[in-house]
Amino acid sequence: MTSDRVPSGDGARMSKVHSDAQQAMRTQQALAARTVADHCLDADDRGTLLEMLGLDDDSAREDVSAALTVGLNAYLRAVARAVGVPAAGTSCEVSDTATAYVGLTTRGPRDFMLVWSELDGWSVQMETTPTESPVVVSRLGGDDPAPPPWVVARFVSDTMTSVPGQPPARTRHPQDRRQLADQLASYVVPAAF
Repeated sequence: MTSDRVPSGDGARMSKVHSDAQQAMRTQQALAARTVADHCLDADDRGTLLEMLGLDDDSAREDVSAALTVGLNAYLRAVARAVGVPAAGTSCEVSDTATAYVGLTTRGPRDFMLVWSELDGWSVQMETTPTESPVVVSRLGGDDPAPPPWVVARFVSDTMTSVPGQPPARTRHPQDRRQLADQLASYVVPAAF
């Protein structure tokens, strides 16, 4: 029989000590990885040394996340332009999963939104009450998690003119963040100085 009680006494203290020790170890490993990375001759040397020490290369992961954030912002602006929505009606985030949102015009009593994730691609969803999850109206299928903006605009137009009865099954895209960041980099416009 399981208990919903919050642990107390020695069990709670032991759990806290264990959690603190794990966090301290992760912090020390990250510092060690940065130290190794700062003293390497090149990327191959860094990779070899980190692998020998059993450490993760956090700098490479951070570089990919930064590149993905810049690329996703640029791609989202291009999609918003193609759909006819101002950039103020969009948002995106890169965390464990990269996601994006485009607010669409209202259609009757409900609001619609265009939602993207690196795993699921694009979908049109209908907002419900604040306490309920949105309802998926339609999904853009295909192998490409980030198709060209004109394809997304056509998908939105087709969906809004004749809302399908049942959305197609969810398509799971393999997660290769470096490849996705490289793909979205084509939407980044260099700053003119």
